[in-house]
Order: sequence, then structure tokens, then C-alpha cells
Amino acid sequence: MFQERHALLPSETHDEAARYAFVSSLRKMFTVDLFPGMRTVYNQRQRPAYEARHGRAPETVRDAKALMEESFYYRGSNVIGRAAQELLWDTVGESVERQLDTLDAAAKPKPDDLGTLRTNPELPIPRYIDSVDIHVMPGNFHTELSEDDTFAGALYDRGVHVFSFGGLGARNDGLGVAMAAFVRETYPDLKPKRILDMGCGPGFTTVPWKEAFPDAEVHGIDIGAPQVRYAHGRAESLGAAIHFSQQDGTATDFPDGYFDIVVSMLVTHECPQPVIRGLFKEANRLLAPGGLTLHDGGASYASDPFENLLMSWFGNNVNEPFSAGFKSLDYDQAFIDAGFAKDKLVRGKRDPVYLKGQLPPISFVGAIKD
Repeated sequence: MFQERHALLPSETHDEAARYAFVSSLRKMFTVDLFPGMRTVYNQRQRPAYEARHGRAPETVRDAKALMEESFYYRGSNVIGRAAQELLWDTVGESVERQLDTLDAAAKPKPDDLGTLRTNPELPIPRYIDSVDIHVMPGNFHTELSEDDTFAGALYDRGVHVFSFGGLGARNDGLGVAMAAFVRETYPDLKPKRILDMGCGPGFTTVPWKEAFPDAEVHGIDIGAPQVRYAHGRAESLGAAIHFSQQDGTATDFPDGYFDIVVSMLVTHECPQPVIRGLFKEANRLLAPGGLTLHDGGASYASDPFENLLMSWFGNNVNEPFSAGFKSLDYDQAFIDAGFAKDKLVRGKRDPVYLKGQLPPISFVGAIKD
């Protein structure tokens, strides 16, 4: 699937397009074939061999990991998965760097813009973000290469499309579309005046909220200035009036009760548990009575040590060190601790529009403000 053109999307040469196609194919092979195949190798070969040797099944993640490391399939798949991740950013990064000056200029705010942009050069970058390149993405989401820089936003917008082999749709908006549709279908009487997207990145999870609720005032925040600069230019080119600002989602400058919907998508799995709790607490402060907060997640650790090993793959191989904590968090208790009532907790699922049949339905967790 081709990525839909907009004014901020980096163009590609013939050779760059061929490299994108190769990396997407490699990513798809790993995701659709090799990664699920680890489970087959474990269940049909490695676990029976372990049980024959020890008279019992593996009991811990360490047992399962040591057992799988005996398998060439597992070792080889890990190498391919990591190599595909590094190759992804190398491939996309070259084309973004080649035209960065043009992208930076296109993203600059203009007098007739539909939305607004605010950056904050004094905003401290938390250590959990600054100390690791999440996804192996060079510089993570926040590093600036120059004045008015959009590199990280452009890299992520193009990179996610290659990473997902087009599976998130022509605009990378499949997950945002799914969450907004879930809200419209589940809460048809909710008519939000203001919506906040926490950790908006390049804005592809934010624009669907404006499309789903065109009369609402929509805001997107992110810790990275390059992200919100790019998101602003991207939204403007798509005709979406959205207000982007560089902020820490655990401590925003919005007044109490300002929003009717506060959401995040693809954010909590990249945060340590205290930060996730901080996001939920801030959502509680920001919501008006009857408002809804919703986030992807809520999956818990499985009882099978191998399934837990699979859950930890991204932390061990592609720089997502907080994914294990994300899976083990008691989300219901985290919302209650943030000030939401137990009888106001929300859980649901929705098939991502473009990923149907490729991945399980995405899980939503959240709460309604009393």
C-alpha cells in the first residue's frame, strides 16, 4: 500500500522506493511468518525436548529463553528482526536528511493556518526518553538537528509506514481511526467540545479525532519539538484544524476540566509504570465531569513462560525497555489510584481497519470521570 502524499511527507527516488519495498517485505516476513513461528518451534520441538530431559515443563521465562536459544530458528529470527529494524531507519533516514531543509520550511506556521503550534525550548526531556533510542530510531522522538527541525517527525511518519508494511493505512491512521470509531459507537451521546491526544507524535493518531468529531477543538501534545512541528505542518496540509504543543503529558499547562476526551495511542508501552500512572492522573485532572479517557493496552502477563518471553521480545531486541512493565501493570488499579471510580472503568476492543486479519483486535482501557 502506498503512503498518501501530503506536503510534509518526504519524497523518494526510484532507488529509495525500492529499498522501502525491500525493508517492508523483510518486516512483513518477520512479523507474519518468523515471529509466530517461534511459538510453533517451542511447542512442537523445544518444549517436548525439555520435558524429556527434565521431567517437567519450563517454569520461568529464563527457562524458556535458554531453551529457545538452543534453536537456530529462534536465534536466526532474532537477528533478522533486529537487522530489519536497523535497516528501516537507515533507509528512511537518508531520504529525510536529503530534503530536511524543504520539510522544515514547509512545516513553519503561517498566518492563515487552521490550527496552532507551540514549542517549549525550556521543557526538560525526561531521562527515560533521553537515555534510549526507542525502536532503535536514531535520536528517539525528541532530538533536534537544527533550528525549526522536523527530522524526528518525518522519520517516524515515513518509518511507521515502512515498519507496518502499509498495514496502518495510507495515512498511518488506522489505530486512531479505530479508537475514535470505538468511542463514537460505544458512547453515541458523548459530544465532546475539546479532545486531547497525549503523545501525538507526527499527528497520525490525532487527525482522526478531528475527522470523527469535526466540531470539537482538538489538541495534540508531544515531548518532542520535531514531532509537533511536523504534526502541525502535516495537519495543515490535510486541512485539519488542530492545536499542537510541546508538553510532558504528566504535567500539562491546560486548566482543570478542560477536555471531554483525553486519549493516547502507542504511548504507554514506551513509558515506565510511574509515568503511565502520571498520565492517568493528569487525564483525571484534565477531564470535565462525564469525560472519557482511553488508551491502548491492558494486556497482562500470561501464565505460560514462553508467552511472556514473546512479550519481552521488543524490549530485548528493538529498544523497548518498558514493554514488560507495560504488560504487567494492573491497569484497573492504576486508574483507581489516579482518582477514577471503580464502577467507571472502561475496557473494549476494536479491529483496526487496515490490520484486520493480520493482528488481534486492539484493546482499549480507560475510565469515565465522575
